[in-house]
Amino acid sequence: MFNKLIKKYKEFKICNSKKCKEICSCYNVSNHDIVEAINNGCSNISDIRTTTKAGTACGKCNSSVEYEVYKALKN
Repeated sequence: MFNKLIKKYKEFKICNSKKCKEICSCYNVSNHDIVEAINNGCSNISDIRTTTKAGTACGKCNSSVEYEVYKALKN
């Protein structure tokens, strides 16, 4: 139960401390979508790409996706 509370706190802190910004324009994926995917069990960039499809079309956002995943996992 304590772990669930910590997880919810981290999710709240990450989502509410940053403005929502679009990361992948091809699939309309925001930084909040990436955080939500991580909170739902994604643990690496490959999982994020499979779940959100961010970075799988034109590839322009790959570095932004990787950076957002790094920031979210670091917290």
